[in-house]
Amino acid sequence: MKKKVIIITLVALLFGSGVTYAAANNYYSKLLAGQQGQMKDIIEEKYDERSSEVGEQVHHDMVMFVSTERDRILKEAQAYLKTKMDMDQKERMNEHSQAIQDESERILRELKLKIDELTEGE
Repeated sequence: MKKKVIIITLVALLFGSGVTYAAANNYYSKLLAGQQGQMKDIIEEKYDERSSEVGEQVHHDMVMFVSTERDRILKEAQAYLKTKMDMDQKERMNEHSQAIQDESERILRELKLKIDELTEGE
């Protein structure tokens, strides 16, 4: 009989400890499951913060890019303007130079004619 009591006691202890372990295991898993909403809220908050940071960084980077492109465009446009105006200046100078040379040649021809008239009369 003693053997039966010891065996029953051991079986009861093993069964009881299993139930206690299962109950404790169930308690902790429920504890974790109960925190799922809180973890979801934390993740959403971190997402919102990072999304805001990314938005600000993109904005900052794009403003810098716009500024860089503006400077590049102005530099190229001013170089083009200078080249274009230098060409216009050169064309105007060539036109004036040609007019001066044409007038010089005309005056020289007329003076030579006058000299020829003066020297033929002698």
